[in-house]
Amino acid sequence: MEPLISVVIPSYNYEAYIGHAIETVAAQSYRNLELIVIDDCSQDRSFEKVNKLAGNELLRERFSGRVTVRKNRHNLGAHATINEGIAAANGEYFAILNADDLFEVNRFSALMEEMRRKGAMWGFSRVRCIGPDGGPLNTEQARLFERIQDKLSGKRFAALAAVAENVGISTGNLLFSRRLFDGIGGFKNYKYVHDYDFFLRACLYDEPVFTAETSYLYRLHGENSFLSLHGEGIRENRVVWLEFYRAVQKGEIANRTILQNPAYVQEFYEAVSAEGEKKRALWKLARNPLIRAGLKLFKAKYRMD
Repeated sequence: MEPLISVVIPSYNYEAYIGHAIETVAAQSYRNLELIVIDDCSQDRSFEKVNKLAGNELLRERFSGRVTVRKNRHNLGAHATINEGIAAANGEYFAILNADDLFEVNRFSALMEEMRRKGAMWGFSRVRCIGPDGGPLNTEQARLFERIQDKLSGKRFAALAAVAENVGISTGNLLFSRRLFDGIGGFKNYKYVHDYDFFLRACLYDEPVFTAETSYLYRLHGENSFLSLHGEGIRENRVVWLEFYRAVQKGEIANRTILQNPAYVQEFYEAVSAEGEKKRALWKLARNPLIRAGLKLFKAKYRMD
């Protein structure tokens, strides 16, 4: 029997989109699924809409009754809502779907087949941008966004492509095992980069598969969190880079693909250096004990773990 995949949808103020998101989960060619929707105190009618959908007999039958809908008592943020959904899940594998995004029908079939073939604990796919109406988006912004994943080409392992940007793009583009989640811990308290931080930690734990046989449909609509990235998001990125670079320098790596080359630290340094002087400076700062001490205090102040 196919392993159970629990799909967690963190929902916040996407009444216009969440119904379509749920439909694309139900339409999956992979059959053994569980659906969990956690509403993070939406101010629109998202929760009421999801509850109505969850009461549909055909939808419940599609998921063999494994449909859970909850609402947080207080707004917790995306990272905590995702962790809550996973804590409630029964699956051997987990997928996140942002409430405004969509899956292609073959998503889990394609990813699970590739993960089985390579013995990987997790994987992700190509991303294609869609507009507010759900149709393909062919704007310059969309093309630039999709090209981020071009960095994966020719890299010996995925982490080399991710030293400066999140080539996974979104939490919604990840499919990962319970073993991986337990091994690296949950999503950390970052408002803007919890997805990037999780991706980097996962890269050091196990080598992912990447497939273009299916796409994650990422909706650009003017309200995406990355579009509102400001000082807080920039600070979070620097924290994540410093921690990631230091983990590499200390050899905190379980990924056997990375470890195949004893000179992997040099590989990382060259990849970081190729991103420019600012990233190379951060790499050097990660070695500085005073910077690390200050970083620890900074994270404690803003409760980033």
